Amino acid sequence: MKVLHVHQIAHIPQLLVKELNKKGIEASFSEEASATTIKNYDIIHGHYALNRHTIDAFKLARKNKIPFIMHCHGSDLRLLSGTERKKLPWHYKTISQYIRKRSSKILLSTPDLTEFEPRGIYIPNPIDLNFFRPMPEMEKTGKHLIMGKLISGSKILEHIKPDIKYDCVNNGEEIQWPDNVKILEYMPYKQLPKFFNGYENMLGTFGDLISMARLEAMACGLNTFTDFEKKFTSFYDGHSPDDAPDPRQFIQQFHAPEIAVDKLIEIYHGIKLP
Repeated sequence: MKVLHVHQIAHIPQLLVKELNKKGIEASFSEEASATTIKNYDIIHGHYALNRHTIDAFKLARKNKIPFIMHCHGSDLRLLSGTERKKLPWHYKTISQYIRKRSSKILLSTPDLTEFEPRGIYIPNPIDLNFFRPMPEMEKTGKHLIMGKLISGSKILEHIKPDIKYDCVNNGEEIQWPDNVKILEYMPYKQLPKFFNGYENMLGTFGDLISMARLEAMACGLNTFTDFEKKFTSFYDGHSPDDAPDPRQFIQQFHAPEIAVDKLIEIYHGIKLP
């Protein structure tokens, strides 16, 4: 079986491909699919329904009668932008619905997406536990970290304590921060593990369920908080990441790569190939 993953989002497809190959599934990643290369695969696995490369791969898969899997990651189902609670243009909804209706399977990257697409299958986002890991040798800053794409109307300001100093990396909505919050520059992905290990506590994105930045920080051992909705603790055996006694163990239990990959392999084998 040969599977092609299309479009990079939060480094998830690349990690899935790496782990799938370890399990004996011949998987590859490409940012975009061509009419020539797509014929070499049994299944096309596209990420994020509103990306041009994913849409093109869907069209090519349909034309060549190759099963297509639609992996939704957030606003392609919620139809919200990443920085505001504003609906995306109406035709985006039409595109997302059209692709999902004609996909062999629909996969969902966060538990809340099950409320938007009941036909979908939740696949926990995998975290590279070798890359994101505790580094005891790293010196702590003594500050708390704020990190994630913030949305308009975020309640994060309610959780900032005046007697604590914070460093903030925010690529979302501009917020009027109090004086004890220092804004930092964008942090490259390759530097994230060392960066996270300079902190012990983090406030994540409020208004979204659970971000990749939060999961990666937890894998590095940080205590994190986002006012996690209690109704979604059912996806975590009744536990909440907000009060996980051992953050890394939480990630190992619920977001280890093999969990997602084992589910994917089961799904792949259940698809009827031409």
